[in-house]
Amino acid sequence: MKPPARLRSIPAGWARGLRALWVVCFVAALAVGTIATLYAVRATTEYQPAIHAHGLDFDVTTSGKLSVYTAEGGTARPQVREPSKLVAVNGRPVAKDAVVADFAGLLSDPANPARSVTLRRPGGQLTEVTVARSAEPVSAEAQQSRNFRFATRLTLSVLACIAMLTCSALLALRRPRDPVAMILAFAFAVVAASVDPPLQLWLWTDYSWMLDLLGGIFIYLFLIGMVSFPDGVFVPRFMRWLIPLGILFAIPMSIPVVDEDIQGIGSVGLMLALVSVLVIRFRREPEGIARQQIKWAAFGFGSGLFLILVASLIAAWLGDDPSTYTAFAALSVLSLFSLGVMLIPLGLLVALLRFRLWEADKVISRSAAYALVTMIVGVVWAATADLSKMVVTSVVGGEHEAAATVLSAIVAAGVFAPTQSVVVGWTKRRFVGAGSKLEDLAEQLSEWRLSLPPDDIAQRVLERLDDAIHPAFAVLSVIAGGTDRAIATRGRTGTAFRTVDLVDREGTVGRLVLGRRSDGNRYNREELEALRDLAPDLAAALRTSLSRHSREDLMLKTIEQLQQRIADLEGGKPKPA
Repeated sequence: MKPPARLRSIPAGWARGLRALWVVCFVAALAVGTIATLYAVRATTEYQPAIHAHGLDFDVTTSGKLSVYTAEGGTARPQVREPSKLVAVNGRPVAKDAVVADFAGLLSDPANPARSVTLRRPGGQLTEVTVARSAEPVSAEAQQSRNFRFATRLTLSVLACIAMLTCSALLALRRPRDPVAMILAFAFAVVAASVDPPLQLWLWTDYSWMLDLLGGIFIYLFLIGMVSFPDGVFVPRFMRWLIPLGILFAIPMSIPVVDEDIQGIGSVGLMLALVSVLVIRFRREPEGIARQQIKWAAFGFGSGLFLILVASLIAAWLGDDPSTYTAFAALSVLSLFSLGVMLIPLGLLVALLRFRLWEADKVISRSAAYALVTMIVGVVWAATADLSKMVVTSVVGGEHEAAATVLSAIVAAGVFAPTQSVVVGWTKRRFVGAGSKLEDLAEQLSEWRLSLPPDDIAQRVLERLDDAIHPAFAVLSVIAGGTDRAIATRGRTGTAFRTVDLVDREGTVGRLVLGRRSDGNRYNREELEALRDLAPDLAAALRTSLSRHSREDLMLKTIEQLQQRIADLEGGKPKPA
């Protein structure tokens, strides 16, 4: 039995039950996100400072296990830099399932202040570490740096969750009978309950199995929703086999026995590759709103998954030992991941709300341009860093390594300006705005007015306007005998949104009436300026064409009258003019 090639509309009865189930998932995700945010604030202001004050640091593995090690430069002795299992505090055994809050509480117990911590190293060796709470206050600079990192991380992660939940709500409430919309609505609600800050909550409270469960559900739902977007048809048709095979893929990508780096890179890499399905749909779709919606959705999916893939690759490169991480590296990974999660629903939100659909080319091109510039500068900096270090060390000695960093930064900065100029210049030429698309129309109008009738000029102008500013409808009329006479119409006429008077030196020639943009938005400044610049040239062209063709019509009418009189005199039929 073959899977269906198309997901059919959900029956009304099923839709009500499915929406009720979605409400439960949405409320649960919202509650988890709220609790996790409060937990993250408490952990940063209470748990972590208590542990750091004793010269210790910690990490929580993806399986939820607490690992402890001594902080670099801390007062704890002897130093144990490798993450180790917590065994006892003050000689009293610690529960195997102890979490971060338990550890912080044991260290800060006023009745029994911590004096020693027993750790089991990866090789099995037990080490008793002498600890004491530091009386020195945290410096203002260190406190400010910690607060900045925490605020950046929490802000990006909360915004990512809000974007996911907002998109989930819009999909479920606006399209309850659309199978693709409901699949993605559930997927986004699930992922909002499994990324940071809920990610930290599940790990630090020893509920890591929730991440595995939610991650597997999200991978499966997102794969099905993405390859069947937007109308439920699987294109190419063999993609329908993801319905059963997607389960077989989601399971190994979420169970703990598989290496977490392989899981992250493998699952994100596959989803990124499947964005090509949207590219196929885009190429097959005719020009119009649906094509722009697919373009925005593909941009959101592709850019978001790409950032998540970069974050996964950096995390894999940093390794599994958190004691070797710098604060900047850890923040970079988390920020890239949160930004990627945020971008995935944003592209879909634009497609659903039809907000500035026609700006897709501009946004995508500029994003790609700046990403390319950043990548080139980063590669140049990385390539010159070691070379500069080697040169500086050999010339002035190893104590001047900072000069090598400055030198590589100068080289990267020198590459930035010309690279930005070339790349951004090319994208501006390739993906032009309304003003650029109408620039050559003035020159063409000067040619058309000498060869084409007013109706043909009007029709060609409306075609160009449709390509440049995308009005829902457009009517071009000329004033004859004190009344407006429409000479060209494009689209189904409705309520006028913008009227442009066509005025030249001799007065008003006609009017250009436009509806809203076809995506329901207002015209931007560039589009309005392009219309104002076009109006005088269009007015002059129409007046010249009207005058020339009125004279030609008069001449033809006179010729016909003369032929009729000659025919009457000769007693025959007039010949055609």
